[in-house]
Amino acid sequence: MIRTGLVSGIRPTGELHIGNYYGALKGLVELQERYDARYFIADVHSLTTHPKPDGLRGLVVETARNYLAAGLDPERCTLYAQSSVAAEVCELHAYLSMVMPLGELLRVPTFKDKAKRHPDNVNYGLVGYPVLMAADIFLVRTELVMVGEDQLVHLEVARAIARRFNQLYGDLLPEPQPLVGNAARIPSLSGQGKMSKSDDPAACIGLGDDERTVEEKTRRALSDPLRAYRHQPGHPTEDGCNVFRLHTFFTGEAEREEIAASCCEARIGCIDCKKRLAERLSGIVEPFRRRKGSIGEADALDALRLGRDKAKEAAGRTIADVRRAIGLQML
Repeated sequence: MIRTGLVSGIRPTGELHIGNYYGALKGLVELQERYDARYFIADVHSLTTHPKPDGLRGLVVETARNYLAAGLDPERCTLYAQSSVAAEVCELHAYLSMVMPLGELLRVPTFKDKAKRHPDNVNYGLVGYPVLMAADIFLVRTELVMVGEDQLVHLEVARAIARRFNQLYGDLLPEPQPLVGNAARIPSLSGQGKMSKSDDPAACIGLGDDERTVEEKTRRALSDPLRAYRHQPGHPTEDGCNVFRLHTFFTGEAEREEIAASCCEARIGCIDCKKRLAERLSGIVEPFRRRKGSIGEADALDALRLGRDKAKEAAGRTIADVRRAIGLQML
């Protein structure tokens, strides 16, 4: 039976946190059982904002180890580094750029946002990011793309490129459909927005944090700003207490209800509530750390080589078809 194709990418830009696990990795593991899944580590993409070579190779290996520790099976999916098919993806990117108006790229909201945040590094790669993303998708010609909500605009660019390309050269590129990733936005321990790799490390629970670190970070987490003393009733709601909001992601319903009742009646203080949250967080992070500890660099590279070979085979077929459709002789 032929399974529906799915593709997803992640940039290798540093240590992952528990928000990444719930927002991406956990879902990818489940999807590899249902789809012909292609997962790539977007090291070429990372050059738009991280152009220095220091540590890039190590970050790719670490990202692969994270994928494997989360439960990805290189026999059940295709796990590869984007640079493994750089020749093919960059060639396709060039062809696709010929049918994408520059004005539309300049109006993409994510470009305007990044240009504002990185005014000294507004390069073509930043402008052409959605076109390179389209090349990643079309190279393996999958029907579905797993994306976060912030990437939906890029997928619309890819769909527009497919329509223009197909009008010129025939019905060759499928218009990709979105499979929106887990919408869980794990709150920052600081109470300011969601956990982010670019945030203060103290405000995130890293997937590499040991039990003591998890406890220390959780102890400093923002809780109920209106509860100054232990004897005062708390406000255990998602809006009233950041720690309780975190409990809604990691603590079972029955225990949450017990915590809420105890907090409202001042039978439990913020320190005790944070300890229970730390236990739930460690229950997720610690098994991940143990699995990752058993996966060495050699294991990660073996998985990436296996994925490279599978990805190159699919990429070669796509490039051959595109060249033929365009009319290139390639003598």
